[in-house]
Amino acid sequence: MSLRLLLPFGGSALALLLVATTVSAQDYDSDSSPRTTCESHFNKTQQCRFEGRARLARQLSVTRCVEDDNWGQRRGMLWVTDGCRAEFVAEERGRGRWPGRGRGRDRDRDGERLVCESYENKEKQCRIRVRHDVRLVKQKSVTTCTEDRNWGWDRRGVWVSDGCRAEFRVY
Repeated sequence: MSLRLLLPFGGSALALLLVATTVSAQDYDSDSSPRTTCESHFNKTQQCRFEGRARLARQLSVTRCVEDDNWGQRRGMLWVTDGCRAEFVAEERGRGRWPGRGRGRDRDRDGERLVCESYENKEKQCRIRVRHDVRLVKQKSVTTCTEDRNWGWDRRGVWVSDGCRAEFRVY
């Protein structure tokens, strides 16, 4: 029996499938801050000790890691589940913030979700009122979205460029 009989669409379909399933780690953070690796194996929940506010630095899994969906934090512990495997860093105080921001009582814990997408490598401004902070929660593009490189924000909203497409949480 030949291999061609086993592959109804020929070898090119198999090659395409192999290319499509190749995994490369998504690196959301280019600094050299100490990283904590927390991994969910066999879709089980794993908890890892973590001090400070966690920020996803590098995704290691095929499964997209989405804050408050398959990873989160509470009381000095970081949790991952449903196949999320990633490296996390403690968020630097003051990073991406303007003076005096984030101290008020009106902080919304859940924030507001916003999808902002750059097509054809053009810059896109997505207007929304930002009171305290913006966090990338889910990358939708093949292009890696890196804060201050191809996405950022100010009080008037979020901007993306160079093919970055993502879902953000606005506080």
